[in-house]
Amino acid sequence: MILFQRQLMGLSSSSLLVALCLVNPSFADTSSVSSTPTASNTATLSMAKDETFIQQLITTGIQPLYRELEQASQQLTRTSTEFCKESSLDNLNTLRAAWGTTLLAWQRTDSLLFGPATAEQMDFQINFAPPKKQIIKGLFASDKPLTVEAVAAAGVGAQGLSSLEYVLFDREQTTEQLLTSFKESSGQIRCSYVQAVSRLLEQNIKKLNAAWSSPDASKLFTNNQEMVDLLIGKAYQSLERITLKKLTQPLGTLDEKKLSHPYDLEAWRSGYSFKIIQANIEGLQRVFVEGGFLAWIDKNFPSEATKTAVVSFEKQLNELIQMKLPEGAPFTLVEQKQASKEIDELVQRTRGLEMGVKRQLAILAKAQLGFNDNDGD
Repeated sequence: MILFQRQLMGLSSSSLLVALCLVNPSFADTSSVSSTPTASNTATLSMAKDETFIQQLITTGIQPLYRELEQASQQLTRTSTEFCKESSLDNLNTLRAAWGTTLLAWQRTDSLLFGPATAEQMDFQINFAPPKKQIIKGLFASDKPLTVEAVAAAGVGAQGLSSLEYVLFDREQTTEQLLTSFKESSGQIRCSYVQAVSRLLEQNIKKLNAAWSSPDASKLFTNNQEMVDLLIGKAYQSLERITLKKLTQPLGTLDEKKLSHPYDLEAWRSGYSFKIIQANIEGLQRVFVEGGFLAWIDKNFPSEATKTAVVSFEKQLNELIQMKLPEGAPFTLVEQKQASKEIDELVQRTRGLEMGVKRQLAILAKAQLGFNDNDGD
């Protein structure tokens, strides 16, 4: 209780409503609010399909994210080609930056893991973590050409963004030492692999963008209730994934011996562990605010509780996006358990957003959270 009181002191007044849900879940129960839609109105909402809004949501909230992702992947392919033509330090740094831009663009779609993103395990093909090091080493040792087809046949463990990170970043080597590995006798093989993975990644992302750019994209939502369930459910799963797997687990918060687990950080080799969390939140903001989903909830589930929750949630999104991230390499910070008010704030804010979705938005919008992708992973 003392710990929670300390956390409350660090939250803004507009965030207090969400934070109180951590103490008393019934605080978020809005069933007693007289302006909540009646059962018959809810049934009508469930059966209906707001075609105009859904099209707006896709056009302004979802499509721009995937368009930016495809553009980033195209640049990644180009820089991988340039690097393999001339394996210089500048070109390696440019390639790494292009990889980082693509990774963050992908992370902004984390709350959209449904439909085209999960069809045929597309999400695993784009970013399966951790990479299968032995499979990648086997490809390096093979006497067969490292083509796009060969990488595709090797499976998701040797594809995508995480596999590229494994080859392009190494905490045990300096950048200059890693660069040397691309100039040795096996360097050409490593370059062929980087190019093949980049091209395959671009192809997969292009398919994903094409699916959301199709005139049939709106058919992914058969009615308003399905839209509510999907967007709120996936937002909750994304935020839960942040608090549990990207922060709590690596930090060792729930570890009986309070041991940290830096290797559980996502993208620990590159140092993007905290940046991707902020990218996850940016993606939520793009869909919920710019896509108009929060405003639609406010309109279709009118009550003072809804208005308060919507305003608070939007404010918290913006504050988290603008917050200063912890300085230094995330791996080192976690490994050495260095005290950091920025890490504490990151944990508190993401947890507040998670509870805001689960105990406010989901209840107010009558969302069925359904199966949780985080269970059984």
